[in-house]
Amino acid sequence: MSTRLAPLAALCALLLLAGCGTPTPVPSVVERPADTRFVANLPDGPITPPAEPAEAAAALASAEASSKSGTDAATQLSAWQKAADAGSPEGKYRYATMLSFGAAGPDKVGDGFDMLLALAKQGHGQAAMSLWRLSRMSRSGNLNQHAPYWFNIARRSGDAMAVEVYDKLLADHRTKGDLPPGGGTGDDFDRAITFTQPLAGSHEGIPLEYKVAAVLYPGWKRVTQSLYMDKEGRDYDVLVLENVEGQRVKLYFDITAWMTRR
Repeated sequence: MSTRLAPLAALCALLLLAGCGTPTPVPSVVERPADTRFVANLPDGPITPPAEPAEAAAALASAEASSKSGTDAATQLSAWQKAADAGSPEGKYRYATMLSFGAAGPDKVGDGFDMLLALAKQGHGQAAMSLWRLSRMSRSGNLNQHAPYWFNIARRSGDAMAVEVYDKLLADHRTKGDLPPGGGTGDDFDRAITFTQPLAGSHEGIPLEYKVAAVLYPGWKRVTQSLYMDKEGRDYDVLVLENVEGQRVKLYFDITAWMTRR
């Protein structure tokens, strides 16, 4: 395993347990070349998670039965490994999670992390959520910036927990005034963020977009900003944001109500 991943793997089991705890404040990030190992090549908008192959069905069913029956950890680990080896994404996720928690000993924790990373890059929502938890609890400022990236992938992959947590997070931010009143998640055109307060034009709306970006993706920079119009005549502004590690997301705004036309 690479030396870059090794220190992360050693923390993996502990940090995955931490769930949604408050991340330790980190004063700064370290500028360094982007590492493509942490960048997923996934489409914009909704993501289709990796499908379960038919040939893995028997091994997956056996592993699920083993877990439900309450067998010992070693037996369950073996069953999930067989499902993983058969090509089951669920089997890989469950096996990777057990490895990350040290079920096969400390030497295999890093292998679990590597498997979770590979799955998340394929659009596996639960694996992406695991990396979100890990990243946001890390003491590394660079890894803290990974958290919104994996959270974005988890939501777009349709992970139910990610969607629920994000909806509550947005509602909380809007209630507290951290975000302008409005709706939408900003993850794609269909869920573009809208503002409900009256706006005189782009000179008032665009600063609000930047405020949203700063709250949802702290420390990230704007790479591009592009206008789009759909066939119904609705206008959108799409910000491409990038963190210090070279990970990118798109943040969508429906600006139909306040776009300034020249």
